Amino acid sequence: MGTTATSTKIAATAAALTIAGGLATVGASGADAVPSGRVDPGARFSSSTYGTGCTYPMTVAVNSSGRVTFWEKKAGRGNPPLFIGWAWPDGATAAVTWRPQRIGVRQLYAVQRGYRSNYTTVQVGQGFGIAGVCTSFAG
Repeated sequence: MGTTATSTKIAATAAALTIAGGLATVGASGADAVPSGRVDPGARFSSSTYGTGCTYPMTVAVNSSGRVTFWEKKAGRGNPPLFIGWAWPDGATAAVTWRPQRIGVRQLYAVQRGYRSNYTTVQVGQGFGIAGVCTSFAG
């Protein structure tokens, strides 16, 4: 009978380890639910700045399902973020249209399931529309 009790203990221990491993996997997939890259604010039509009032296709790579929100803020600590928009992932990418509203150095980022992407820092200048094309000058 000692063999049966030992076998039962081994089986119970194995079952507990299997359940714990499964829970760790579930927890890990939640931790992986973050934007997997920096926000890409799209191509600029001028030398080095984005323009206020111009529109840019902003994207971020993601590795999980769940709504993605996009934000911009003035560079530095303590500056409140401005909401750009939100999107559901389409494949491994989420996208919105960004229309800069403020001149200066801006930090762009995305948030998915409470996890923030790294900042993408850009320069925004005064935007000007010319024949359907929007360009900008350093601000």
